Amino acid sequence: MPSHVKTYDGSGDPEDHLKLFQSAAKTERWAMPTWCHMFNSTLTGNARVWFDKLPKESIDSYEDLRAAFRENYLQQTKNIKDPVEIHHIKQRNGESTEDFMERYKTEVLDVEGAPECMKISGFMQTNSG
Repeated sequence: MPSHVKTYDGSGDPEDHLKLFQSAAKTERWAMPTWCHMFNSTLTGNARVWFDKLPKESIDSYEDLRAAFRENYLQQTKNIKDPVEIHHIKQRNGESTEDFMERYKTEVLDVEGAPECMKISGFMQTNSG
């Protein structure tokens, strides 16, 4: 396995992992059946458990494996939001300022193209109301 293909444990963006893996597989010129075997070697932790629990004979091709992987880890896919969405992130009832700050920082990571000043003003606006 090329060194730039990292392992996937189920917590990151599955699309990122698939793109890196597919790029490596094409570069290495693996035959399609090899893709499934090599993909398995990139999985660790919860992702390995998921793979090991796939029903026998449920995967006939890399396309099947990729579809099952995407479906299982869909919730981990990064959602690229419109920068205007920053102003819709609100502190929840009962949520501490510290917890809100952490959640806000995590949510704005998925906002593409927003300048830092917009992220800061969005936080100040949502935290002042």
